[in-house]
Amino acid sequence: METYLYFRKFRPASFVSTQGSATQTLNTITGLGGDDIDSATEIAGLVVTPADAANSDIGTNYSHPGAGADLTLATSAINSMSNSVLVFDNISQASGNGYNFEVNDKITITFQQGLETSFMYPASALMGIEATATGQTTLRFRSLKNNNQDDVVVINHDNGKYEDVVNGINAIIHGKNHEGVVTVIDGSDGKTVLSRELEGLGIDGLIYTPESGY
Repeated sequence: METYLYFRKFRPASFVSTQGSATQTLNTITGLGGDDIDSATEIAGLVVTPADAANSDIGTNYSHPGAGADLTLATSAINSMSNSVLVFDNISQASGNGYNFEVNDKITITFQQGLETSFMYPASALMGIEATATGQTTLRFRSLKNNNQDDVVVINHDNGKYEDVVNGINAIIHGKNHEGVVTVIDGSDGKTVLSRELEGLGIDGLIYTPESGY
């Protein structure tokens, strides 16, 4: 049975943005291990905790919960999600599900499995491994979408650990301890799960660039 290499991006379980001004743009989401969020499919839920007791500029589908209480917002009103920055519709853009944020409103974002959050390749698709920086190793796979361009997986790790990463990947593929699907790197929910062959290398980031992304 061929070995299949499974990866999942680094994502926090949740993220809290406190508005410093009345803007629909939330603070940059952190804890991503080098790979920005560019798709709203990764957002599971949005909850606003208003700073004051009244806000007349909210969608007709909502009832203001009062200061310090939670209100679940509709994810359908996410206007854009790019470079880990989320912008939410105001009520002029979405009269039902929009919400005009105010100064000191707290917005809690929870994450889910989204478009290209995780990916898996047969070991036979691995075309090569190169050191692209002192603390970075790049794996190149045959494209999942078959357009003759490589899919690229970049692993961030402690400086000088390239050979250890290569040896670890080799052991996963050719060792007798694995068969079927092997979790190589999983950085979801604010935790890091590694195949034991890659432990102790300071792996803290994973950047995925398929030949045709979202």
